[in-house]
Amino acid sequence: MDARDKKALYLIKHRYGGRVKQVSNANAFKYKLRHKAGLILLINDVNGFIRNPTRLLQMNKLCVKFNIQLKYPEKLSFNDGWLSGFIDSDGSIYFNESSGQVFIGISQKNRFLLEPLIDIYGGRVDILSSKIEAFKYVVYRKAELFNLIDNYFSKYPLRTEKMKRVNLIKKFYLKRVSKNNKDIIKLNEWIKFKDRWDKFHD
Repeated sequence: MDARDKKALYLIKHRYGGRVKQVSNANAFKYKLRHKAGLILLINDVNGFIRNPTRLLQMNKLCVKFNIQLKYPEKLSFNDGWLSGFIDSDGSIYFNESSGQVFIGISQKNRFLLEPLIDIYGGRVDILSSKIEAFKYVVYRKAELFNLIDNYFSKYPLRTEKMKRVNLIKKFYLKRVSKNNKDIIKLNEWIKFKDRWDKFHD
């Protein structure tokens, strides 16, 4: 994970053991767990919550190795912390100055992992680009973003620094200014806000 999110890895280490180590020549950290007791505890904790088909197949191999019955996840609902973990690992929160919109996005090669999110949380699924063989789920409508902030992230906060951007989304809509705006005070407020956004400071 990015170095600023190493605290999330230490939370995992505190529960399961293992070690956290900085990646050489990168501003990132990795977590590694090898001992049997920690692995079995981790497997039992996440068993039944794995939704990515690739990870589910990998999980099955571990379950077979340790003689644990593999559990399949129940149907996803709005009140499920899984989405927060998904965003923490594979998501991004950003704004587009030209459109004046904030986006919460998640990229995946498996479209079927993303499509159920539309009926539950809103948003849409697009092809990421012609050069990258992947799909992207995005929530961008103001009402849907505010619904997530008020009714979802308040119950299931992100564990990474991305939560600081979630906390700034409502302020984004208060501070943003149009390109034609000549109000110096508002422009300065917008510049200060962008600096906080870029530095993940809420």
